[in-house]
Amino acid sequence: MKNKIISLVVAFTCVSATFFMPKNVHAQTYKGIDIYEYDNIQDWNTVKNSGVSVVIQKATEGLYHNDSLLNYRYPKITSIGLKIGYYHFANNSGDPVGEAQHFLSRIQGLHSDTCLWLDIENQPNWKKQQAIAYTNQFISYVQSQGYKIGVYTGLSFYYEYLQGNIPSNIPLWLASYGRQPLQYPSLVSWQYSESGNLPGVVGNVDTDYFNDSIFTGQAPNSTSTATTKTNIDTSISSLQNELNRQGYGNLKVDNIAGRRTLSTCPTVHKGSRGNITKWIQQRLGVTADGINGYQTQVAIKNFQRAQGLYLDGIVGKNTWRALLGL
Repeated sequence: MKNKIISLVVAFTCVSATFFMPKNVHAQTYKGIDIYEYDNIQDWNTVKNSGVSVVIQKATEGLYHNDSLLNYRYPKITSIGLKIGYYHFANNSGDPVGEAQHFLSRIQGLHSDTCLWLDIENQPNWKKQQAIAYTNQFISYVQSQGYKIGVYTGLSFYYEYLQGNIPSNIPLWLASYGRQPLQYPSLVSWQYSESGNLPGVVGNVDTDYFNDSIFTGQAPNSTSTATTKTNIDTSISSLQNELNRQGYGNLKVDNIAGRRTLSTCPTVHKGSRGNITKWIQQRLGVTADGINGYQTQVAIKNFQRAQGLYLDGIVGKNTWRALLGL
């Protein structure tokens, strides 16, 4: 998402500028965009006809700023049957409750199909404890007023600051450009581009895939998470088969990523080749050519960074554990 400060910098991304279907998706997902006053939407019907069904509109920022196009866009979005929601862009003002009050006052009287959203990003602007305290106080106040709320942030910001430090029962919406988050779509929604090109939009726009939690306002619980993981992680059985074939173990091929599977996974170094390397590449969303070369090394290190692991480009036990979701 974007704040109100415009920077005329060309953003280089490694994602497609148009909608693409994410890999390994078997859950219900919804194409969406998130917008603010400097996005140029020319034709809402054309946007809808491109496959978009959800629009998250910025409402406020910090203690005082209001998005100037909120009320103008509201009837245009809702009148053609698009689902609408709203977000607040967090400033490190030191007054999270004041910012939450500002947000709620701005959207009062407006219908929302989704939960409300707190957008907290720009990691250099926050110390970890500031971000944790701000997020929890903002969430608590909004919930105390009877609203459901979720959190939008970047993958790195989430893993380094928020994971395990905010309520686990709220929806998450993660930005990750160039690769699909491992938690998507069973656990999180995904902003996959900040430079999408859509019919009906002049210039770029943020593009997203949302899961059902945006409507319920509740993250999947541990029971449903485990069930979903078994259903969508069909790749685990292919890994188990390959580990058995190469003599690393005698695993039961049950499509469950457990300790026995982890214990048989070999250390994978730069330059390695074969089907296990190909499995890792598929997991990370890069070209699966079975060769652990430059692009794969970049993907592994990016994944390690997002998981808070040592950046060595080696898929050892800790990196395997994260890849398997353990």
